[in-house]
Amino acid sequence: MPNHSQATVAIAHTKEKHRSPERVTALVRQAVDLIGGMSRFVKPGQTVLIKPNQTVYYSAEEGCTTDPNVVAAVIRLAKEAGAARVQIAESSGGFFNSIACMKITGMAAMAEREGAELVDLGRCETRDTRIPNGRVIQSCPISVPLLEADVIIDCPKAKNHHIQPISGALKNWVGAVNAEWRQQNHGKPDMFGKFMDIMSVTRPHLCIADALIAGEGDGPIANLPHWCGCVLATTDPVAMDVSLCKLLQHDWHELKFIPEAVARGIGVAEPIRYVGKQIEEVAIPAWHPHHGFDYLPLNFLVGEGVTLEGTVGHVKSVVDSMLRRGELEEVMWLKGTPTIMIGAIEDPEFETHLKEGPYVVFDDAALPKYKNDPRVHFVPGHPVLRMAMPELQAGLGVSIPGKVVEVGQQWRLWGIHASHYGTPARKAKTIATPIAIAGAALAGFIGAVVLADRAVVRHQRRNSFPRNAMNRLRDIINT
Repeated sequence: MPNHSQATVAIAHTKEKHRSPERVTALVRQAVDLIGGMSRFVKPGQTVLIKPNQTVYYSAEEGCTTDPNVVAAVIRLAKEAGAARVQIAESSGGFFNSIACMKITGMAAMAEREGAELVDLGRCETRDTRIPNGRVIQSCPISVPLLEADVIIDCPKAKNHHIQPISGALKNWVGAVNAEWRQQNHGKPDMFGKFMDIMSVTRPHLCIADALIAGEGDGPIANLPHWCGCVLATTDPVAMDVSLCKLLQHDWHELKFIPEAVARGIGVAEPIRYVGKQIEEVAIPAWHPHHGFDYLPLNFLVGEGVTLEGTVGHVKSVVDSMLRRGELEEVMWLKGTPTIMIGAIEDPEFETHLKEGPYVVFDDAALPKYKNDPRVHFVPGHPVLRMAMPELQAGLGVSIPGKVVEVGQQWRLWGIHASHYGTPARKAKTIATPIAIAGAALAGFIGAVVLADRAVVRHQRRNSFPRNAMNRLRDIINT
């Protein structure tokens, strides 16, 4: 482990908002060149693993995920330096499949275009690994690609998060572990130490942050986009997170991963030397996330025995996302005002709240008289993580419409991103796919009408059936 006394963070900045591959590549190159160039980190024949933020399928333009253009630039620079193999690796949040998520965000189409591989760190082979200086855990099943990569590049998104001011290079390692292990360990008081123990044996060699369109507001999945126009590069993930906090004008002392990372020698919080642009020149007044829950237009009751890192934060993220995208308003029009109870807390207006709308109780810590009441929808678990979204939809009585909306969002984003980031063949296939599906559906519908016509008007001549079917279809469309 290098002796960290002072960190250097490079900042490249542009006011030009069109994010063409050429412009973004030039910006990433500028930032990396300020700290020695990619050849300082990547040697000929090496395998490079890039870890972006792809925790959710929402786009870079929404301020939620790492921009595929930034990752494409990193791939190009790595190959210029002689990389033989480049991998894009992610273990997406518990709600989502990593590969599917990267297909929707456009990361997969970009990887295909640039000749990189996709790796699902959440479900690939793991190896039980000793952590010699682990303070909380001394061993852990770590994904093999992360262990075998010659060079690891951490590519976080500059965005807000609810458990600490920002989700940066350190928090990005929550998405670098086996999905089942995360399910068992995320959301507990010692999670910050555990994930930093893992980073101590898989420390990234280089960090390159996407701060082109930063995510302000209620992160991590209900962010609002705020143009920042920056790419940051450093060898120090701690200094990166301090810098991202300063960039968004948050207090970096509130970062919960920082003390754990510093204690393990992963990096330094200060002093930091800036090269290229100075942090004060490019900092933006990002809207801070809400504190507390009073801003929510529903009853949100939080009691004892639960944490923001665990059940509370995961349920809040789903509600924030529904509020951000207009879905919560639709639920309230259809179902009334929901009440969400998390943990052990009394509800003096319980009977009234039951009459006013759906009532959902989360976590085993909830009081028995509430979680055992047949009139509520109880979600067991401690903490409740990956099931927060589907169970909340079920409790609100919108599982089927919620799934339809979700699939519709995913289909739309997949089409937009695959067309934008893909190869010419991928773009053509993307355009052809909905046309083919629509054509197949139309053909099936016409076929059904034809069969119905045959059953009803058998005496007509055979060559009249298609014409009758099309007339029937035209009548239905015009009705």
